[in-house]
Amino acid sequence: MKARTLVGGMFALLWLTALPAWAAEYRLQVANMDDRTFSSYEGKAPSWTSMKEPMGRLEARLDNNQFSNAAILPGHHVELLEDPAYGGTTPTRVSLLPATQYQDWSTYVFDANPGDTVAFVVRTDMAAWQEATDVAADTNGTLRRLSIGGPGIFGGSREVPQVAQDFLANAVDRGTFPQWVAQHAKAVDGMSFVVGQGDNPQYDPDRVYIVLKLPPQPHTFQAAIGWQNNQGDLMNQGHDR
Repeated sequence: MKARTLVGGMFALLWLTALPAWAAEYRLQVANMDDRTFSSYEGKAPSWTSMKEPMGRLEARLDNNQFSNAAILPGHHVELLEDPAYGGTTPTRVSLLPATQYQDWSTYVFDANPGDTVAFVVRTDMAAWQEATDVAADTNGTLRRLSIGGPGIFGGSREVPQVAQDFLANAVDRGTFPQWVAQHAKAVDGMSFVVGQGDNPQYDPDRVYIVLKLPPQPHTFQAAIGWQNNQGDLMNQGHDR
């Protein structure tokens, strides 16, 4: 009886460990706007260092869909990265709700297991607003500006490092992209950001990578990105502040 009980217990244990983890629903919301609109909601802290600058007014306007159609940049897409070389898993039941005249956020809704990593990229097919210059993320319920750029004055890392897109593409090919992001990008509320800078802003725009580490419970991640236009000031005129 003891042997049979032991064998039965082993089978029960194997059956339990074979069961999939309970999936939860997560959301990634991204707003793309021109850098002038973004900076109008900043405080006076210098942009080259993180001062945990709160941007509650910007968050409130985005949540309430109070921007004009011209203020939310068209042609900037949030895309799920399914290539495992980016270090993420492909979630299930994925749906995208793009920004429209009724919705300022572009929203990805997906099911995944807590603890999974999911990777996205924000890219543009426009010949304007090609350079990603600002990033804000929701931390502890408040949107705040993050430090963005190259290495710090004393060699410290940024919350949002900026490197050549060719460098990141090479890291993907070599299978070192996840390790590089973990080492150089400071995670903010489970979000890690990297800006891949194109060789030529007009023909090779920047890309913003967002890597999510999913918490145990359902969660909404939020990020606002400011883009600079190098096609002249005329295209920046008329945007809602």
